[in-house]
Amino acid sequence: MIKVVIIDDEEIIREGLRKIIDWNSMNCEIIGEAEDGEDGLELINSLQPDIIVTDIRMSSKSGLEMISEIKSIKEDCRIIILTGFRDFEYAREALKLGAFRYLLKPSKVDEITQAIKDAIKEIKKVKEKKEHYKLLVKRANEIQGSRKYYLQDFLDPNDNNNDGPDGTNSKGNGNEVSESSKNSKYLVNRALIYLRENYSKNINLKTLSEELYISTWYLSKLLKKETGSNFIDILNNIRVEEAKKLLGDPKYKIYEIAEVVGFSDVTYFYRLFKKLTGMTPMEYKNSML
Repeated sequence: MIKVVIIDDEEIIREGLRKIIDWNSMNCEIIGEAEDGEDGLELINSLQPDIIVTDIRMSSKSGLEMISEIKSIKEDCRIIILTGFRDFEYAREALKLGAFRYLLKPSKVDEITQAIKDAIKEIKKVKEKKEHYKLLVKRANEIQGSRKYYLQDFLDPNDNNNDGPDGTNSKGNGNEVSESSKNSKYLVNRALIYLRENYSKNINLKTLSEELYISTWYLSKLLKKETGSNFIDILNNIRVEEAKKLLGDPKYKIYEIAEVVGFSDVTYFYRLFKKLTGMTPMEYKNSML
């Protein structure tokens, strides 16, 4: 059910909204009512509604202030303003702050109903997008989890020692690794494993160096020496390789794939993908069909 809260200082308006609108047909439930802004905000905070139908000309709170506070409590709610305050600039500012619809009293039942239906449609769309994104992340994790990190592209394929030179896998005592653990290949091996397991996160050279308890300067030098590539190039290559796997699945859009492999800028992802593969993501996707 879609949860609805009504806020209006006129009892007749609240009662009218309750009785005249066919909430059941829209799978909606009125879970609370308030007659002023302060009580309304408390209600929203405790009940977390999906849709709020509210006036903005009430004594305890200014309308614009109330919209901001509602959004800070429940950012993804849909606010339908129903007011007798006729001011174009005010309405525009309210919409800018996040109001979904601005209706003037008296409004026709059909008009209010349509605004609610539109809000429901938006809520469902956002919910579907979130579910879709969860599936995408799950799929990416499945791909990542099914692989074994031999790292033959970067290390000697005959070197199968995944432990440190001292025979341990630990980071040490949390302050610094021992001198024996600073063996170049061992540290680079661990660095590459970390990148392959965390490529979708916001990683930088500092993050990785802290994970290994070595300086950024030393890590940068090791990566270049052992792989011939710098940190950014290695990370970008890993991300593009993971993107190529997901591009083979027609369910996912390119901008979603870019985001899930760690690129916040889709334009940059397109440019980098073309540079590394010789094809745009769309061309690559089509070639996989």
